[in-house]
This record gives sequence, C-alpha cells and structure tokens, in this order.
Amino acid sequence: MKDLAHRGAVWTVALAAVLLLGVATAPAIAGAAGLKGAGASVGTESVTSASWGVTASLTTMTFTGNTDQTTNVTNTGTVALVAESYSVTVSNPAGSPTFKVFQCAVAWVSTKCSGGAGTQVGTGSLAKNSTTTITSSTAMAVGGVLYLQVEPTGVTASTVVTISTKITAPTQVRAAVKTNQ
Repeated sequence: MKDLAHRGAVWTVALAAVLLLGVATAPAIAGAAGLKGAGASVGTESVTSASWGVTASLTTMTFTGNTDQTTNVTNTGTVALVAESYSVTVSNPAGSPTFKVFQCAVAWVSTKCSGGAGTQVGTGSLAKNSTTTITSSTAMAVGGVLYLQVEPTGVTASTVVTISTKITAPTQVRAAVKTNQ
C-alpha cells in the first residue's frame, strides 16, 4: 500500500509539472502562430521597414522646337504614395521658352490623355534658367505608373529640361494599412 501511495504522489508531481510547462509555453506558441488574442501587441503600431521612391524612364529631354515629350514615372518603393514631387531644371538658352508638365493615368497618345489635356502638375509655367519643385497629389500604388508630358512654348534654341523625382516621407507616403492575416 505504501508503494501505491508513493506512485500516486509521483504521478501527481509529474502531472503538475506537465501542466505547468503547458501553461508557461502556450502563450508563446499561440503568439508565434498568429492566433488572435494571444501574444498580440496593444497600442500604437508603425512600419519599421519600408522604402519609397519613384523612377522616371527618361530624365533629360532636349527640345529644339515646340514638340511635347513624355516620360513614365513608376513607384519603385514598397509602400503606396499619396503624392509625388519633381524637381524640374530648365537650361538657359537664347530666347524665352517656358514649359508646363502634365500627367495622365494612361499613356499619352498624339499629345492627348484619353482625349483630354491631362492634369497640370504644379502651377504656372517653368521659365528658362530655373529649377522648380512641382508636386502631384495623385495616389500611386506600389508598381503604379504615371505618365508625364512636358509641353514647351516659345522654344527657338536647343533647351534641356531635366526631371528629378523626389519623395518627401512621411507626407507623401501612404500610411500603412493593418490587416489581420
């Protein structure tokens, strides 16, 4: 009988140890498995790693007359954008040429954006011998493309227009969207 009582005590201790081990590790395992409620964080969340940027297919355009030229701009980052900025530099040729930049959601066809004129990026005209930052408030998904058209007026001598893309985070980066997966 004494042996039976000893075995019962051993089994009780072993069972308690197994239960204690299960209670101690279950929250960590549940959190690692992504189970809702267990191991979840509470409070403010933020993106800890992301990249943002846009790349133009053509950054330097040479105008020898008043013929429009186009370039594509692609979101090459890992987050969506709510706006994009462009630094536009115009060389200092003879005469007084001016330029405007327009955007379209689809490719330009015969200087038309789906039958229309597109939307001007920035306001006014860009003058010779200047560098101006203009901003588009068009949202751009990751991998999304905008089509830009540079429209000259009054070009009488070779004029170079350079477009550099600029993204100002966090004002132009779309806030992260939390999803439960």
